[in-house]
Amino acid sequence: MLLAKIVAIAILVWFFQSAKENGQQPFKWAIIGLVGFGITWEVAHLITDTLTENRPIASMLPAIIATAGAFFIRQKLISDAKKI
Repeated sequence: MLLAKIVAIAILVWFFQSAKENGQQPFKWAIIGLVGFGITWEVAHLITDTLTENRPIASMLPAIIATAGAFFIRQKLISDAKKI
């Protein structure tokens, strides 16, 4: 759980800086990134809880999956920003 909180803060900063670099609204992007990370983390957490039995790696897996989800969300935002 601590890993997810640390990564969530990093996602906020990452999306905020990416928005600035692309001339977009930084707070809007940061919120989108955080919400996307949170939803993806929750879904991954529910899935890993049902598939694994309290293994140490299972606690880190949702954060890793959510980070990958945030990466794809960021890529979509950047591609949309370049179309404008």
